[in-house]
Amino acid sequence: MNRNSLLKSAFALLLCLVMEYSSYAQTITKSFRNAALTEVVKELERQTGLSFIYEKEDLKSASAVTADFKDTSVKNVLDKIVRPPLKYEIRGNIIAITKSAEKTKSETSVSEEKTEVSGVVVDAVTGEPVIGAAIWVKDTPIGITADLDGHFSLSFTGNYGYVSVSSIGYVNQDIPVKKGVQNVKISMEPDNTQLDEAVAIGYGHQKRASIVGAITTINPETMKVPVSKISNSLAGRLSGVISVQRSGEPGEGSDFWIRGISTFGANASPLILVDGIERDIDLVDVEDIKEFSVLKDAAATAVYGVRGANGVVLITTRSGKEGKPTVTVKVESGIVSPTKVPEMADAFQYMEMYNDAAGYAYYDDEFVRKVRTGEDPDLYPNVDWIGSIFRKVSNNTRANINVSGGTNTVKYYVSGGFYNENGLFSKDPMLNYNTGTYFRKFNFRANLDVNITKHTSLTLNLATTFEQKNQGGVGSENIWAYALQTPAIMFPMVYSNGKFAGPGDKQGNNPYTELTQTGYKQNFYNNAQSLVAVKHDFSWLTAGLSATLKASFDANNTAWQNRTRKAEQWGNPYRDENGVLHLTQLVEGSQTLNFGYGNGGWRSLYLEANINYNRSFGKHNVGALLLYQQSQKNYVGSSAANSQAALPYRHQGLAFRATYNYDSRYFIEFNAGYNGSENFSPGHRFGFFPSVAAGWMASNEKFWEPVSKVISQFKIKGSYGLVGNDQIGGNRRFIYLETINDGGKYNFGESVTSHPSYIMGEWSNPNVGWEEACKLDAGVEATFFDKLKVQVDYFRENRSGIFLQRKSIPVYVGISSSPYVNIGKMRNSGWDASVQYDQTIGQVTLSAMGNFTFARNVILDQDEPDWTELYMNRTGQARWQRFGYVSDGLFKDEEDIKSWPDQSYFGDIKPGDIKYKDLNIDGKIDDKDQKAIGYTGIPEIVYGFGLSLLWKGFDVSVFFQGVSHVDFSINSTMVRGFTASKPAESNVFSDLYGNYWTPERTDAKYPRLTTTDNANNSKSSDFWLVNGRYLRLKNAEIGYSLSKRAVQKIKLKNLRFYVSGTNLLTFSPFKLWDPDLQTGAAHYPNNMMVNIGVNLSF
Repeated sequence: MNRNSLLKSAFALLLCLVMEYSSYAQTITKSFRNAALTEVVKELERQTGLSFIYEKEDLKSASAVTADFKDTSVKNVLDKIVRPPLKYEIRGNIIAITKSAEKTKSETSVSEEKTEVSGVVVDAVTGEPVIGAAIWVKDTPIGITADLDGHFSLSFTGNYGYVSVSSIGYVNQDIPVKKGVQNVKISMEPDNTQLDEAVAIGYGHQKRASIVGAITTINPETMKVPVSKISNSLAGRLSGVISVQRSGEPGEGSDFWIRGISTFGANASPLILVDGIERDIDLVDVEDIKEFSVLKDAAATAVYGVRGANGVVLITTRSGKEGKPTVTVKVESGIVSPTKVPEMADAFQYMEMYNDAAGYAYYDDEFVRKVRTGEDPDLYPNVDWIGSIFRKVSNNTRANINVSGGTNTVKYYVSGGFYNENGLFSKDPMLNYNTGTYFRKFNFRANLDVNITKHTSLTLNLATTFEQKNQGGVGSENIWAYALQTPAIMFPMVYSNGKFAGPGDKQGNNPYTELTQTGYKQNFYNNAQSLVAVKHDFSWLTAGLSATLKASFDANNTAWQNRTRKAEQWGNPYRDENGVLHLTQLVEGSQTLNFGYGNGGWRSLYLEANINYNRSFGKHNVGALLLYQQSQKNYVGSSAANSQAALPYRHQGLAFRATYNYDSRYFIEFNAGYNGSENFSPGHRFGFFPSVAAGWMASNEKFWEPVSKVISQFKIKGSYGLVGNDQIGGNRRFIYLETINDGGKYNFGESVTSHPSYIMGEWSNPNVGWEEACKLDAGVEATFFDKLKVQVDYFRENRSGIFLQRKSIPVYVGISSSPYVNIGKMRNSGWDASVQYDQTIGQVTLSAMGNFTFARNVILDQDEPDWTELYMNRTGQARWQRFGYVSDGLFKDEEDIKSWPDQSYFGDIKPGDIKYKDLNIDGKIDDKDQKAIGYTGIPEIVYGFGLSLLWKGFDVSVFFQGVSHVDFSINSTMVRGFTASKPAESNVFSDLYGNYWTPERTDAKYPRLTTTDNANNSKSSDFWLVNGRYLRLKNAEIGYSLSKRAVQKIKLKNLRFYVSGTNLLTFSPFKLWDPDLQTGAAHYPNNMMVNIGVNLSF
């Protein structure tokens, strides 16, 4: 026997021994009084998870059982309850109870005829062997497991007509067999229903079919893309989630909202819970995620009370699996480059346009010639600032290793991760420190699950994250802005004599010296997390009852240290008659690095106790939850900026849920949160937030059967409820207490003495309470042909009690500051939808998905009186709605100006200036002609769609993400000609070249060029608004997994190689820069990434 055969045999033997041991290791605790044997067997199945095979008629005739068992092994229990003529046999996780009987001679001869079945068990999709599949003679304990090649051989005697086959993740099969010798090939179909069985909800799990709240889930595998923060992978992935990324700087994340913006108060962000504890989503390593759910409506979030007003994200981390230790390693590395770098005017475009703007040859032909020839770059520079300090390509690396395993008693999951991304800025090789931008992150996690007793389990989770970010002394954003704004001909990077060039103090900046000669800044972040939970199953008292105690302690520490200096600047260059370069020192600078440091952070404690009950009574299924929680957060160091901030922040509350469904057809659910917050006065600290939801699974009705093959599932659901928010903002913590401010000094008395005075600062308001949201959701879920799943939800939310500062109190009232009240109102409504399609065609598995979100908000009341013109009202508009003038092109000539309403309010108007509409028709253009223009900068529409294919060992996937109903303004000095106050910051986009107004080009894209600021053209108007919609190839990946036979030869379980990409292509009508940055042309650009990786386990 060769070595491979020995290994296979040993593996199969070990598998059988493990299964056999697990059966004997189970224990039972239960008392029976005159119980039927069938009832006892069912209780054994429930407590142990073992499968019993028997004939009902055989057990009916058995004697009743009266016995007391306490931690009694399965074998001892069976020895006592199974009495002749019954007998039992244990084979793995299957226990067969049969009846001994005398057989006639003819029966014996027939039954003793041997049947031999051999063959192979394979995956119906991939054709790969299903290792460890269980094959047994139906209704008997006779069985075997498939070897490493999926092969098996089984022989038996008796009149048995079927062989059963099962394996985790596959649909069980019964294979008919005949007497004699036969060889079969068994193809196992994947069981996708197992993946959809349970979904994470507030404080628990629930079967997907019974969910009536608005909950979206995502497979964590689709989020495993090469980015530094999980939030950067959310865009377009989940229906109801709106995400934007405003910077591509290493270590920066994205902003996201659930179903849009619902408040103009202090907090519009969702609640993030990791293993039930409020934590930062970007601190989690995506490799550690087991479940990711988004709770969107009141039914799903009401149990979180004041914390769930803006939706909830639930993340559950991975736990260990029973079995030998499995080590998984994933390593990937690749290149990083900007998605789009703005194209700035080169030296010759700049000089030509500047001459046009000045009206004469400011840069004469000789100057232009010398710049072109490059004969003296000290006096006639031509610097590509972006190309000089910004590399086209950088690199990133991500690695993770995790170990999972355990026994029936103890299971563990341990992981460690590393991410490194280098920025795109160049470095000065002469320096012994790094002034560039980079981000490094280390993640560690250990999750332990222990079955202390048969009914009591302990969960212990420990995790920590270390992050380090490095950047130049003046910050990455500033350097990038300087590179865009500085004209190519202004000064060289470095003079030929080694002196650093510059325009002078406060006259602009040399991007190169600001990057390399100002030192560096470092930020350090550490977050340590701990969680202990004890769960007890009270099924020995009553079935379905359990209780959990949970406690967590988290510590967050931040530290920064700056080693910076001011860079020297030299300018006013000229050459003497001998050609020697002379310079004047404009800024002395510093030759040593100054040092500064600081630290801050917080500590948080969370306690929770809950009781859960879930049970079925025939067709009736009931569930209930009662939970108490309290939390405390203390800020430390510089994070505790004042005495109030140093005080503990406390919350406490109760949560309740009751669910009922009848025959999996009719569902009803009630949720409630009763929460307290220290922000409000004693009479207003607690709030009650209830919700109700109902659903009807129409496809489970008998009348649905004629169409069930087409529409296999159809559910209608709806919810309505109230949720709250206590983060009121306004820099007020205890709103029910007034503040006292310094009122200045007064001189009086015989000696004219100066005396201090005090005035009322912020007014107390003991009536301020919760910001409340009434949420309505109505949805439909349908499945067509068991392949196409569609879900559509309409939502509407009315937010009231938004905290704001009064705007309608007349000045003559005489108060020193306007009081804060919670009287604001806002409405947010829309709909979201998702589609999932799965199909297997031959050896090809196809999966397609899509989702769509539309959310629109309107401010209903912000205590603002009507404006002179009603169309100027901010009330009735969206949050962050932009206001400005409505343009009507450019003035073509003087005659056009004379025939237009008077626009001299903005100064001297000339042909080529923007002309605005007279909205109030008073014959002049002024401040009263402004209105809401365009969409806001937060997209109302977000969508995503993707496709994945699996064929044999190859897999391919693509995912597109897009936004619409979004506008932003490009109004800046970089599009308005040479209007910057500092000549050294007067560069413009190359798109202006050939597209600005001239008498010969009156239908131009841009207004006339000027060398001084133009008050008319700089006004906020729709002339500068651009459509921010785009469609992006967000992710693409192609991989190959070696066959199981191949990886077994190198003693591995799995081995996959892949190439993946992020932000690969962008399609948008806007071309100047990445549209996701919006007005941030001077922001660090978003990045495209292409990585090569390997994933293996052993």
